[in-house]
Amino acid sequence: MASIKHALRSAAHNALIRRRGREHDKALQQKFEQHCKTLGVHATWEDYARARQQISCSLDEYFAFEFYERKDPELRDSFMTLDRQSVIAQKIGDVDQSMTILGSKLLFDDHFDAFLKREWLNPTAASAQQFTAFLQKHGRVIVKPATLCSGKGITAHNYQGEEDALRLYDELYGSGAVVEQMLVQHEDMNRLNPHCVNSVRVLTYTDRDKVHILLATARTGAGDGIVDNFGAGGLSMAVDWKSGAIIADGIDQDFRRVAKHPLTGTQIKGFQIPNWDKAIDIVERAARLAYTLPQCRWIGWDLAFLADGDVAIIEGNWRPGTLAQNTHPRGIYHELKELSKKL
Repeated sequence: MASIKHALRSAAHNALIRRRGREHDKALQQKFEQHCKTLGVHATWEDYARARQQISCSLDEYFAFEFYERKDPELRDSFMTLDRQSVIAQKIGDVDQSMTILGSKLLFDDHFDAFLKREWLNPTAASAQQFTAFLQKHGRVIVKPATLCSGKGITAHNYQGEEDALRLYDELYGSGAVVEQMLVQHEDMNRLNPHCVNSVRVLTYTDRDKVHILLATARTGAGDGIVDNFGAGGLSMAVDWKSGAIIADGIDQDFRRVAKHPLTGTQIKGFQIPNWDKAIDIVERAARLAYTLPQCRWIGWDLAFLADGDVAIIEGNWRPGTLAQNTHPRGIYHELKELSKKL
């Protein structure tokens, strides 16, 4: 009797798994068709299946890397996917948990303070008086949840008196948030979007001898919000990491090409990021410092370009994802794979 019950439970469990699999596939195909409609392209599910089999790309990666136009298997094979990145990260032993120096904004600010070019405060470690004084001094601050990513939960706050500051202090105390002085960006970056700090992500791999720069991608908010993250509706733009010039049209969250910024009308391709030599120097020094930490070799650095001509690191990202490759002519998979042979 027990064996019959076990067999029935097993059969029901397997049937549930198959049903969920069919539902997942159906939802994925609907998403595929919606992307095709939004982009106005004719792509086939069979082609996506081939790309998935070849390089283990996700549906978003298929459209972000424009594989519906890039049919060449060799070109497709140059792109790093999340699955491929995971294999390399495990091989080199890089961290995969959020409660690390690169996974926590509080720990990151503390360890990389020399590269931040802004004052910051941990509300939980400060007194109410210290918190109020910090807000009063800076007037406008940015509040970041310590362990969230993609711009989630980030808000700006203006100082409106002691009572309001104490209310915010009570709200943030014990929450794990970090409060930072608002950066003032370079006037050239304001030409993209003056409402947010337009950043550039630079991807580095560091071994015992050298910091290797693999890619740079600029980001800008598409509207008047305070974050520029691609995942929060912003634009992503390929940058030539040697010169700091944007080399292609941007791409939006729906993977549509964008020639001019939708808010300011600024031409994207050809836009020059200011003070690029300084940015490269700061990234190389920060990456070398990160190498002294356990398991921090493959990092995406988010940079801000300041009004005084300086460059600040906003944050560092372990396992920095793959979508920064979009609008670049080729991916970085084979380069990173080769570099990962040396620790």
